[in-house]
Amino acid sequence: MPHKIISIGRQFGSGGHQIGLKTAEALGVRCYDKELITLAALRGKMDPDWTSDFDDQPPNPWLYEAAYNANDALPAGESVSAVLFNLQSQVIRAIAGQEDAVIMGRCADQVLRGEQDVRLLSVFIAAPFPDRVERKMGLLRISRRKAEKLVRQTDERRAKYYRTYTGMEWGRKDGYDLYFDSSIQSEEEIVEGILDAWGRLEASGPDGGR
Repeated sequence: MPHKIISIGRQFGSGGHQIGLKTAEALGVRCYDKELITLAALRGKMDPDWTSDFDDQPPNPWLYEAAYNANDALPAGESVSAVLFNLQSQVIRAIAGQEDAVIMGRCADQVLRGEQDVRLLSVFIAAPFPDRVERKMGLLRISRRKAEKLVRQTDERRAKYYRTYTGMEWGRKDGYDLYFDSSIQSEEEIVEGILDAWGRLEASGPDGGR
């Protein structure tokens, strides 16, 4: 029986992380986010504390040396970012082969696209820049200037990471099964929309997914 995966991409400050957690809780499945970097590091026999600095980061031309010890789980001579992306992709495919789950970011929508025995529902959560800045100002208790810089830099990093490893443009409406604007709909409404789509995915039968 194919496992069902919800991949959630999100603009920084859109509330996508909370939406992912609430969706997973409602479905009784696990939500994978930061856990993916730990699982990837363990798979590659690397130090999780060290590799967390490279999570969701595009390649850095100034860090292209093999700043890790090559072993039987990974080769030498690749950038740390590329190594971690490959390891995380292996972890994501392994999760999809074992359980239903919600997976946050990390190109999961493209990593699992076309995979056999995986029913994929790809979701993207967006919001206008000012709304996201206001949200981060409140959550992090930082100035508007710092929040604007943080939101802009995080979005740019995520877009570059996605483009580097998928060749696709991050956040395009036509690139996802579901696209939500969290300034228009509440978290609860968005979760309900995702759950409705999940229900249709289940009702379509084992051959109804992508």
